[in-house]
Amino acid sequence: MHKASITALRDWLKTCPLIAEEQDATGAAFRIAGLEEEATAFSIEDSPTDPIVESYISGRDLAKNYLFLSRREFGETDVLTIENSGFFEQLADWVMEQNDCGILPDLSKCGHGKEAQSIEVTSTGYIVTDGSGSCKMQMQLRLVYYQPKL
Repeated sequence: MHKASITALRDWLKTCPLIAEEQDATGAAFRIAGLEEEATAFSIEDSPTDPIVESYISGRDLAKNYLFLSRREFGETDVLTIENSGFFEQLADWVMEQNDCGILPDLSKCGHGKEAQSIEVTSTGYIVTDGSGSCKMQMQLRLVYYQPKL
């Protein structure tokens, strides 16, 4: 059975020291398509896109868009706002750095010979909703990969 690309992306994001540190400190869950109502939690979800980037005789460059979501502590103080903004700024920097170094999600177990080409931040972190004591923030990512024709 093949692993889904979204699972490979979540596994890759879990290697980010920021996420690992928050998971260790808070016990934050990291789900696929399901953000918990806890003060700190993570989720990765599919987002619509035109999947074909380029076609070749041997295969295609394809793209998938994802939303990285995080439930964060939220309040009236500037300190929390700065912390939340800083987390997403550092995460965006980490993603771009990994891309520049060629450290990409491992799609080898996703079947059909998929091979990651790049990962991009297409929208930096921003608040989507807020509630009493917490807010939901999201960042958009784009994974481009090559898939040979079968």
